[in-house]
Amino acid sequence: MLATSSNQPQEFLALIPDKQDSASSTPVLEGYLRREELAKELRVSPRTIDRWQTMRMGPPRVHIGRTILYSADSVREWLRSREQVPSRVMRRRNHRR
Repeated sequence: MLATSSNQPQEFLALIPDKQDSASSTPVLEGYLRREELAKELRVSPRTIDRWQTMRMGPPRVHIGRTILYSADSVREWLRSREQVPSRVMRRRNHRR
C-alpha cells in the first residue's frame, strides 16, 4: 500500500486505480463466445463447429488452455465473408418441334 504524503501531486494519486473503478471496468472476455454459445447463436450443433474447424472453414478462434473462444467481431466478419450474391438461374427453354 502506498503511503501518501502532503507533497505528492494530486495527479499521481489519480493514477492509482480505485476499487470501485475496477469493479465497473469492462471484463477482459467481453465480446467472446464459447463454442456452445456460438453454436446456439448460429443454430447449429457444437459438433458442426468442430467439423468446420477440422475442414478449416469455420470462424477464427482463440485457445486458452482447453477453452476455445470466438471473438464476436471475428465471427461477424467471417459471416460477411461467406455472403453470396444469388446467381441468376438459367432456365432451359422447351422448344417445341
